[in-house]
Amino acid sequence: MNSSSASSPSLADKLFSRQPLAPSELSVPPEQSDRVIAKPMDLSDVRCVLLDVYGTLVISGSGDVGTADDSQQDAANRWIIESAREAGIENLNGLPTAEQIRNEIITTNEAARFETNPKPEVDITRVWQRVLKANDRRDLASNPNFFVPLICGVEGRANPVWPMPGALHALHAMKRSEKRLGIVSNAQFYTPLIVEDLLSARHSDDSHAQQPPADTQAVGADLSSVFDLNACHFSYRYRAAKPGPLLFDRATRHLRTLGIAPEQTLYVGNDMLNDVWAAQQFGLRTALFAGDGRSLRLRLDDPRCQKCLPDMVLTHWDQIVECL
Repeated sequence: MNSSSASSPSLADKLFSRQPLAPSELSVPPEQSDRVIAKPMDLSDVRCVLLDVYGTLVISGSGDVGTADDSQQDAANRWIIESAREAGIENLNGLPTAEQIRNEIITTNEAARFETNPKPEVDITRVWQRVLKANDRRDLASNPNFFVPLICGVEGRANPVWPMPGALHALHAMKRSEKRLGIVSNAQFYTPLIVEDLLSARHSDDSHAQQPPADTQAVGADLSSVFDLNACHFSYRYRAAKPGPLLFDRATRHLRTLGIAPEQTLYVGNDMLNDVWAAQQFGLRTALFAGDGRSLRLRLDDPRCQKCLPDMVLTHWDQIVECL
């Protein structure tokens, strides 16, 4: 991905929160704390680390991409208007409502749901374009200079993100230890922008994120500076999301071409179903990231997770550095 052409500071700034996050907001609820005690693992034979994004590399206001509470519909309509004005859209007639966007997502996903794709994913740009065209706003639907910042503005209000404490330092430490790094994440087009901005350290500060070592400060924001791009799999590109099998199937196929077996690969994520269970179906070793209480998903009521145990439990990114 060429970040110089696809991203700009203004887009990234729309996605990251401007408000500080109190450390207490990361704490795991007491009723879950006994299930997420840090559990280390020997990583000496791990050749590749695949990572989730929301709730793992970044703190997410709603816990995951596309999961803003339906009770926020009235607020979302205000966010659409605010974001349109911020994007320089003067004629506000025919802008989508939050309900129209939600209904289009549901309709699109239902049409794409079948046995081999149990969890479809939309490309949110296509959703907005279809609704804009239906509302007789083809002028906006055909102009990414308007609809891209509009979508980012709404997402940044509905689901603001912060750097996960220690994540940037851990990425550089794993890179220096010659681990191949990749991403397998439920995502939209703006998710790679979020990761690139995390790599740039523009939004890091001492209270929220550990600074990388001095020799990594100049690393650019392009994903390829840290990640194997062929090992980066984002759900919107495949129209399929976790815990469906497609993303992990594509990830393991690529790694096999490099001679990396599933048991030599560690997958790190915050969701017992979407991350731990789904990765284990392909023989990957797994780490549950429990460093963000709001996005930790133990899925205790799901039968697939009741006997599912991760190989490793992380309550802070420093712990994976200690295991390298």
